[in-house]
Amino acid sequence: MLKLFLLALIVVVFAIIALSVRIIFKKDGKFVNTHISENKELRKKGIKCATQDEYNCESCSCSID
Repeated sequence: MLKLFLLALIVVVFAIIALSVRIIFKKDGKFVNTHISENKELRKKGIKCATQDEYNCESCSCSID
């Protein structure tokens, strides 16, 4: 039981370190913004955030329900 706990702890610690390498070792390191509205490639394709789409639909005067 103790071996399994230690193995799980090592795996979790390794995962945390692996995910934070970019933040720790880059000068102004921070997490990448994964929000749809901030992604240049998705904006080029005309894909928008669902919340933003809903807001735009509520503010227009079209008759779509």
